Amino acid sequence: MAVLGIALLALLTLHHQSLQSVIHSRDISRAAMLCEAVMTQAELDQFPNVGVTKGNFDKLFPGRYRNFRWERHVEPSGIFPDVRKVRVIVFYGPKFLRTFTLTEYLHNPIPTQGEQ
Repeated sequence: MAVLGIALLALLTLHHQSLQSVIHSRDISRAAMLCEAVMTQAELDQFPNVGVTKGNFDKLFPGRYRNFRWERHVEPSGIFPDVRKVRVIVFYGPKFLRTFTLTEYLHNPIPTQGEQ
C-alpha cells in the first residue's frame, strides 16, 4: 500500500507539472500573438509618434484577453532621424508580472527634405 501511495503521489506531481507547463506555453503563445498585433498596428501607423501608449485588448478582441495588457514605447533610434525604435511589451499572468517584449525599428516612408 505504501509503495502504491508513493507511486501515485509521484504520478500526480508529474501530471501537475505537465499541466503547469501547458498553461505557461499557452500564455506565452498568446502574449506573442498579442504583441505582434500591437506591433502590426504600429507598422500600419507607418511612423508612430514618440511616446508611450498603453491599453488592453478589449477593442481588438472584445472580452477574450482580460488578463493581458500592453505598452508601446516609441523613441528615436539615436542614430538616424528617420528611424524610430518601437518596443511593445505585453504584461500577463498573476498581477501582470510576466512580460513578452518585441522590438522593431521602423523607417519613415515619407522622404525628408534632404532626400528629395
